[in-house]
Amino acid sequence: MNEQWFLLGDIHGSAQPVHYFYQKNKERLSLDSSENFMILLGDVGANFALTGQRDHKFKSELSKLPFTFICLRGNHESRVKTVMDKNPGGWETISKYDGSIFVEKEFPHIEYLADGPAVYNFKSYKTLSLPGAYSVDKYYRQARHLTWYKDEQLNEKEMELGRKLCRNEAPFDLVLSHTCPYLYEPTDLFLAGLDQSTVDSTMERYLGEIEFNLDYKRWTFGHFHADRLYPWADGRQMLMLFNENVVNLDKFMNMTEKQSFKDIIA
Repeated sequence: MNEQWFLLGDIHGSAQPVHYFYQKNKERLSLDSSENFMILLGDVGANFALTGQRDHKFKSELSKLPFTFICLRGNHESRVKTVMDKNPGGWETISKYDGSIFVEKEFPHIEYLADGPAVYNFKSYKTLSLPGAYSVDKYYRQARHLTWYKDEQLNEKEMELGRKLCRNEAPFDLVLSHTCPYLYEPTDLFLAGLDQSTVDSTMERYLGEIEFNLDYKRWTFGHFHADRLYPWADGRQMLMLFNENVVNLDKFMNMTEKQSFKDIIA
């Protein structure tokens, strides 16, 4: 069966962006007769509420679509370990993509990457995953007793693991992160009225350190709720994604300097 690989940004607990993509493109892309993989770049929202029916309903909606979803952890969702500890019998750890992933038995086509930095192989592309980010609405959420996860960012031990992987496993074809390296922060998209001095940029500075020293070809992230293809830099390409446009992974990996964002859309 033919494999197709896609990239998409934050969907925040709504299957609608994927459903729209499927309905619009199922015949053109032969989605019903292909094995489809969609990498979601954090803030998926599958493990957000942890109580009630919200998460279960969302996972059920995703599972109706003909995709295997590969979920990177963002800031607006729990760590997989936390969810597994609550229901250890309902989860399993699987060796796949030359690494370890985590799957809820009831929803086998929703796969979760490691809570910390890890190396995978997605369609022959050697990939470094760097999950986590800071919630700029942290204090708003805390004041109103809304969901917020104190371990949303990588801790120092995990950051050191990421550095070790970069030293020992590079070069990489692809890097996946939820937020972006510091120098690539889209300051024009920062929330108006938010005092930026209150924002913890630890993750962005860490990713900046990683990016500066790393041998890689492509890097893609979500978090900022917009699509943006950054200027080509010595054969390397940086891509920011939200939930409106699905990108074809092969097109992104093989794009040339003269191509634009529209050339890599699925």
